[in-house]
Amino acid sequence: MKEKKEPSSQREKKGKKVETWKTSFRIHLLLYAIIGIAFYLLLLKHVLPEQYVIRVGQVSPATIVSPVTKIDEYATEMAKEQAAEKVERVYTKDDRVTNQQIDKIDRFFAEVRKVLTDHTLSDDEKKQKVKLILEETFSDAFSDTFYANLLKISPDDLTAIRLKTRDIVFDILNKGVRQEELENKRDSVDRVLVTTLLDQDSLDNRSRSIVRELAKKSIVPNDFFDRERTTALREAAKDAVQPIPIRKGQIIIALGEVVTPDQYNKLQELGLLRKETNFWPHLGLLLFIFVVLAAIFTYIRNYKPRLYKNNMNLLLLFSILLLTVLGMKMVAIGQNLECSMIGFLAPVGFGAMLITLLLDLQVAMVCNVLLAVFASIFFNGDNHILFDFRFGFTALVSGAASAFALTDVRRRSGILRAGLVAALSVSLAILALYMMYPTEGTMNELFLSIGFGMLGGIFSAVLTIGFLPFFETAFGILSPMRLVELGNPNQPLLRQLLIKSPGTYHHSIIVGNLSEAAAEAIGADGLLARVGAYYHDIGKTKRPQFFVENQLNRSNPHDKISPNLSKTIIISHARDGVELLKQYRIPKPIQDIAAQHHGTTLLKYFYYKALKQNSGTQVLEEDYRYPGPKAQFKEAAIVGICDCVEAAVRSLARPTPSRIENMVKKIVQDRLEDGQFDECDLTFKELDMITKSICETLQGIFHSRIEYPEEPVKVKGVKQG
Repeated sequence: MKEKKEPSSQREKKGKKVETWKTSFRIHLLLYAIIGIAFYLLLLKHVLPEQYVIRVGQVSPATIVSPVTKIDEYATEMAKEQAAEKVERVYTKDDRVTNQQIDKIDRFFAEVRKVLTDHTLSDDEKKQKVKLILEETFSDAFSDTFYANLLKISPDDLTAIRLKTRDIVFDILNKGVRQEELENKRDSVDRVLVTTLLDQDSLDNRSRSIVRELAKKSIVPNDFFDRERTTALREAAKDAVQPIPIRKGQIIIALGEVVTPDQYNKLQELGLLRKETNFWPHLGLLLFIFVVLAAIFTYIRNYKPRLYKNNMNLLLLFSILLLTVLGMKMVAIGQNLECSMIGFLAPVGFGAMLITLLLDLQVAMVCNVLLAVFASIFFNGDNHILFDFRFGFTALVSGAASAFALTDVRRRSGILRAGLVAALSVSLAILALYMMYPTEGTMNELFLSIGFGMLGGIFSAVLTIGFLPFFETAFGILSPMRLVELGNPNQPLLRQLLIKSPGTYHHSIIVGNLSEAAAEAIGADGLLARVGAYYHDIGKTKRPQFFVENQLNRSNPHDKISPNLSKTIIISHARDGVELLKQYRIPKPIQDIAAQHHGTTLLKYFYYKALKQNSGTQVLEEDYRYPGPKAQFKEAAIVGICDCVEAAVRSLARPTPSRIENMVKKIVQDRLEDGQFDECDLTFKELDMITKSICETLQGIFHSRIEYPEEPVKVKGVKQG
């Protein structure tokens, strides 16, 4: 009882309870560690691509194909650099330099004219002044011949020389002069002067010499490198280069071929080169598995105490998960680039079905999500990405459909129907994926994928049917189908009960009906309660005549023996029943119901009989109690209540609804006060619901009937009207 405080004696008994492996928290964590290591080993190859030890210049040990379409970063970068190099340097001509040089020429000749026309100056003075003008104007050294010729030029010829110099300098500078071609441009002055020899008004040799040297000194760079524009154009050229892909399925290097630097770079880009110091993928996989198991641990601890407190059930869950993952691993071995659709054959529904049947639908749905994630990793070989959502989505649909299809299933044929439901659901899921992405695959691949998906659903059902008995036997689990089989009247023990103890058999049938309705009223396992009730008194077949329901028109043998012996015979039927159930390999939950349905209740009839016969001696109440144990779970407590109620109500002379209700309430109250519910988790509210359900069922059994009138005596020769 949740609301009832445990007696001190019971608390002491629990305090002395020895921890077993089924309840040990260390074993609990060890199971998580083992399943985590198993998942790591199974997923490792599918998370990390196959890698090779290859060096440039060595012979390739295998034909290596690109498992994925990926941009070749190295080749793309090289192509961009080549495109940038093809972009010529951009130069910008500065016309201000041209104008400055022309202005210098004009100023120079104006100053020289003044010097040459100044008759007060000697030739040396004129030379010095001209030299000074040149240095200030051009900042450059001229030859002595230039000065000698210039001083001999008449003022009238200066104009022709100035104009010719201006024309030559302007033409050359106007075309642009770069620093690296300065000497070539200055040399072009000679070529221009040669062409002027044919002119009618050509200059004499002295004048051409002056023009030649002055023009060369006036040619300066005016076409400058524009770094900013050049950089912009080169970046634009780089951006215009399309990325160079490494296509999926492209042969990077063939077997026996010598590895080139380009091939090596491609292998490096694809991550196909083995690096002994790269532990990050391994750590990432370990972290991924840790997160997944931590989520499962948190869910089980908070919402599934039956799994959290019982390592046997946790071992069952992990065994199913591991078996399902192994099945996916075997299918993944057959997957390749030519036949990637085989991944739809993975028996994900197998795990969801078994968990639903043996544990719980909610646990099955949570684990189905985990298996779907694993499926997307196992079958990522086609795209060689970490998760392939196609297989994860179809696995999720398959598991969910098969799990929901097994809700309240009572026959093994229902598993096959669930497999067909999963097959149909997966087919629709695959069709939806292809319709959303029609460019991926051909119609033949679509039909092949649907075929594999349908086979996967049916394959999951077949595996479930095959492995279900094994898990039921190995872990002592009672699935609904196993319970239905055990509840069949043709079961050897039930046939034996009917033949040897017919009264007990019919009593058990009524107790089963009462127990099922009461269990379902509080959300307990009604089927387990009903089948457990069928077997709860199976021990009475050993001495059927000592139980009142089998004493049809016979004398009661207890009238001839002592109360102590009667007590021993009656109490032994629980122990005898457990031994018989073990002999016939009936699952433990039903054995527990047979052992616990009386708890430690008092055999009041024989106890008071003993008190009456031994009025002078002390009779201990403990000697006339069942040895127990008390009910450990709800279904056992319900069977105990219904067993007592059925026998008590059958003894009522006139079972009216009010008398039945009072009787049921009294029995429940007596057991509550006697502490029979101390070790199970029934609440007061649930006890009220059980009482109400039992009363409703009993009123249906013991409903009032009309009294039919007796048939009148027929008189010979008189026609009845």
